[in-house]
Amino acid sequence: MMAAAPKVFILILHWQKYEVTRNCLASFRTLEYSHYQIIVLDNASTNDSAHRLEKEFPECLFIFNKENKGYGAGMNPGIRYALDHGGAYIFLLNNDVIVNQPEFLQLLLQFMESHPQVGIAGPKLLFADGSYQRSYRYGFLSLALGFWSIEKIRTLWGRMQKKTDQGSITHRVDWLNAVALLFKRQVFEDIGLMDERFFLGAEDVDLSLRARQKEWETWYCAKSELTHLSFTSHDNAGSAGYDRFWVESTLLFLQKYYTFPVVLFVRMAMVLGLFLRGIQWFFLGLFNRKYFKRAKTFFTISCYTIISRPKFANKI
Repeated sequence: MMAAAPKVFILILHWQKYEVTRNCLASFRTLEYSHYQIIVLDNASTNDSAHRLEKEFPECLFIFNKENKGYGAGMNPGIRYALDHGGAYIFLLNNDVIVNQPEFLQLLLQFMESHPQVGIAGPKLLFADGSYQRSYRYGFLSLALGFWSIEKIRTLWGRMQKKTDQGSITHRVDWLNAVALLFKRQVFEDIGLMDERFFLGAEDVDLSLRARQKEWETWYCAKSELTHLSFTSHDNAGSAGYDRFWVESTLLFLQKYYTFPVVLFVRMAMVLGLFLRGIQWFFLGLFNRKYFKRAKTFFTISCYTIISRPKFANKI
């Protein structure tokens, strides 16, 4: 048990979607932990959704960003505020998350307090129907190669070996999806703020890799649970428009950390893998026309991966 309740700042990035963020904030009123402060960061919404939320949830602090420069740039003002106001922990959270386990934060904190080397931890994520949602990965290049379904092969092999499902085991991972990430303040003191050159995507991998370079570990905590409604916070999440951000951020991540030959090889693998996935959905579309749209998305994004030329405009 923790000797004293550490102060936790919970940062939630909001953009446009009133109902999504409202449901998230309302669910926190069931939380069985008192020493926390929610900060809602409005990322330059063009409607009145943030102001409506501010009136409805007076217990939350609202920060209004003047421009929408992406996820990291949107979160950084909240991270600065938390560091300046004595936050022991900083929790980055998607607004399409619902508290379904009132003690989830206590469980995460108890784990991190008892493991000094752990700098980043995340809970088990569930879909709305209660089924398990994978939230962690091994290998930093899995960001770019995930569409090859390497993890599916690993899972199938594990079942053949009759290994226990990793989703029910607390264990060390390379990185966690940026849906729900709890940081010790010392991590940000060591690595700095989020890299604002990533507009959307790859920031979670970047944070874990930078933390590892400072000898912090990232862990998946199976006892703690949250419900993630999955992409309801994004407009047109299934479209090539959203995937464009993922491609740009992935290529920037590769450029930041790897040599040119590795970047070239992985980029070619990305194009091929996306194209093959498009073919897969095209053939399924012959039996069910709704899959043609998904095939079109994969073909479009594979072409965009070929022509995209993202570059770092500046250094932090």
